[in-house]
Amino acid sequence: MPRPKGPLAVHALVVTASAAAAGAGAGAALAWWSLAAPEERGPVLPWALAGAVAAAAAAAGLAAWGWLRRGVLKPLRQLQDVTERVGRGDAAARASVRAGTEVAAFADSLNRMLDSSDRVQRQLAAVNEALDLKVGELSEANVGLGESNRLKSEFLANVSHELRTPLNSIIGFADLLEEIARGEANADPKRLRYIGNIQRSGRALLDMINELLDMAKIEAGRMEVTVAPSSVKDLLEGLQAIMRPVAQQKRIELEVRVPDGLPRVETDAGKLQQILYNFLSNAIKFSPEDGVVIVTAEAVARDGGAVRISVTDHGPGIPADMQDTIFEKFRQVDASHTRRAGGTGLGLAICRELADLLGASVGVVSASGRGSTFSVELPFVHRPKQLRPLMA
Repeated sequence: MPRPKGPLAVHALVVTASAAAAGAGAGAALAWWSLAAPEERGPVLPWALAGAVAAAAAAAGLAAWGWLRRGVLKPLRQLQDVTERVGRGDAAARASVRAGTEVAAFADSLNRMLDSSDRVQRQLAAVNEALDLKVGELSEANVGLGESNRLKSEFLANVSHELRTPLNSIIGFADLLEEIARGEANADPKRLRYIGNIQRSGRALLDMINELLDMAKIEAGRMEVTVAPSSVKDLLEGLQAIMRPVAQQKRIELEVRVPDGLPRVETDAGKLQQILYNFLSNAIKFSPEDGVVIVTAEAVARDGGAVRISVTDHGPGIPADMQDTIFEKFRQVDASHTRRAGGTGLGLAICRELADLLGASVGVVSASGRGSTFSVELPFVHRPKQLRPLMA
């Protein structure tokens, strides 16, 4: 059987010594009793033996209590005090337990854990400080970018407005010259052709300026939305009448298909018309001559109900890798200088921004060589856009 070591050995020694002392007393009492005369012995031995055993038990109990108090209870109270101090935020609190006790190993482990935690806390504090500095720098940069973007949008809006005013005058005088030329009996055909070139160029430039102005107003937050119940059928029939002269120049047929009983929608009719006008303009622009462009409206299942209005053409189509980017600013399928169709590349981007203001969504389904279908889907009941919190 292995011999006890450390504090257990000390405790065993104390208990053994106490028992030995009590045993020596009992032995002395027994020797005296054996040497004494019979008439002197009496009942001394039993009482002596009982007293010796009681003394031995008391000495052993006192020795055990002293060891328990010094080796266990006191170190445990120290550990409890350390944990309470750490819980109150005292990161420098450490346990100090006399070596050689069973609790000393636990105290050393606790101290090592507290040292490691303290190092981690210092590292986290350093990282947080660096992050705070970066957040401050990013906030300042963001404020500067926001101000620059606001100034740019205001400048663009002002310049677009100033350009549009004289351009409208040019177009107006060109229309007047055309009317005069057509009223003359012997009008020079070249003059009519030149006037027509002025009109087409002026209107194309006016469309680009209007797109720039709309995008500037959207970015500056100046685009207002006026919601009212609107008839989809009336809206599409009006667009058909507006776009028919343009389509007839390429002998393109416009078909409008609206089912009976389609509910009215709560939306800004002007903004929705602008989205569909852009879709129709692109459809006519990219459709071949003697083709057909189909406009359809249908109710779709959605929370509260919604309507989807689609414009389908039979043009060259859009590659799959370009179907997401065409709704970005200044992005076109053919962005080369020799492209057949003109434009700034803002039309579809404006459509997406306007749809977002209306609580709607725009999309496209297309394949190269198979035409395209652009659609806008909006709810029957308008719901104001909810701003997302900065910290979610």
